[in-house]
Amino acid sequence: MSSVNRDGGLRGAGRLRRLRAAGDRGSITSELAVFVVPFLIVMAMFIVFCGRAASVSIDAHAVAAAAARAAADAPTPATARTAATTAANAMASGGKFSCTATTDTGQFRRGGSVTVRVACVMRLDDLGLPGIGTTKTANASATEPIDIYRAGT
Repeated sequence: MSSVNRDGGLRGAGRLRRLRAAGDRGSITSELAVFVVPFLIVMAMFIVFCGRAASVSIDAHAVAAAAARAAADAPTPATARTAATTAANAMASGGKFSCTATTDTGQFRRGGSVTVRVACVMRLDDLGLPGIGTTKTANASATEPIDIYRAGT
């Protein structure tokens, strides 16, 4: 039984309202733990994935440029292919990726050019993101002119 207080309202109603409000207290904490925290973890892993994808793309362009410079300085087409492969392997040796270089020496002469295409593969399986493959391949190419006044060829 509830009695009427001075305001004309029921005495027990205010107490019931406080009890109902106190029962909802802390529910946002469990929702945060169940829904938001896993979402934030997946977002952080996705940001790392984007950083790695950008990094391997930038590094592939750098490897291609270095391999093309090395190939353009070589005296013969055969040594140009070897120099490009060696330069690509040297550039990729310190990173978390491996690169394969293909050298086009069709224009290998004074005033000509040499083109190097590289494919760099980076492993992504350590991220543990669902729906993303285990590797990412970045392709790049660079063309370097061969000096007109150089000795040889």
